[in-house]
Amino acid sequence: MPTTVAPIDEDTIQTLDRDGAVCLRGRFDRRWIELAAAGIRRNLEHPSPLFQSFSPDGGGAFHSDIWSRRHIPELETFALESPSAAIAARCLRTRKVRLLQDTWFLKSPGTQVRTPWHHDNVVLGPFCSIWVALDAIPREAALEFVRGSHRWNQLFMPESFFEKDEKALPAVEDFYSRYHGKLDLSANETFSRLPDIEAKRSDYDILSWDLEPGDCLVFHARTLHGAPGNTLAHDTRRMVTRWVDETAVLAPHGGAVVERLAAEGFGVDLTIGGPIRGDLFPVIEPLA
Repeated sequence: MPTTVAPIDEDTIQTLDRDGAVCLRGRFDRRWIELAAAGIRRNLEHPSPLFQSFSPDGGGAFHSDIWSRRHIPELETFALESPSAAIAARCLRTRKVRLLQDTWFLKSPGTQVRTPWHHDNVVLGPFCSIWVALDAIPREAALEFVRGSHRWNQLFMPESFFEKDEKALPAVEDFYSRYHGKLDLSANETFSRLPDIEAKRSDYDILSWDLEPGDCLVFHARTLHGAPGNTLAHDTRRMVTRWVDETAVLAPHGGAVVERLAAEGFGVDLTIGGPIRGDLFPVIEPLA
């Protein structure tokens, strides 16, 4: 499936560096949208051990799966051959990128579950996400960003990370706690408490866009981001790939991710402070 990638101008990359997120219009044509949608349908029928359902009883569905390209051919093709790698390489200012992760999110009508405010902090170094809208998603239902938060030079964890009593968390909050830092209270000084952005939205410069199918959001991993539930009359589906360059390393608090991957039978050989390498993280040179 040959791919042509429209150029990304220097002003856009500088905006990404300054704000932490940009919207690129129409970068994925109908064939890529349909391919990703078919992959998600197949994945729902054949979930991996890392499949997540964040929905409480009733009120719509919120589903996701991770690294499912390993057994879903459509998602493998999308991750490795779509414009995503070239967009990431241009935005990271490199000719060679590594696919860190493929994932997708589906929120059905009626789900009130928010994607909580968070950032992706288990990898240190150049690291960006390409978030592709597969459906029309108006601003009030789309991913949001705190402009410039990737430049605050802080690692954030939710309030629950700092609590000494082990209260049960809603499924989505538990997921982000487990995957974005090893839950070890001795590491409290590593992290800052995530501010209550929802309670004080007017204190922050929050970015979001109205999206059409094929539009994509590109954002730095450290940019704080979150998303509301789905009050629309149709599903909101997003296909996401995450990319690093050759200098990125596993963060000191990234052990939880390695342990989970090993427990699920992934053949990974990652070490704290070591570079991202191995078959699970293929290297692509889209601009060669």
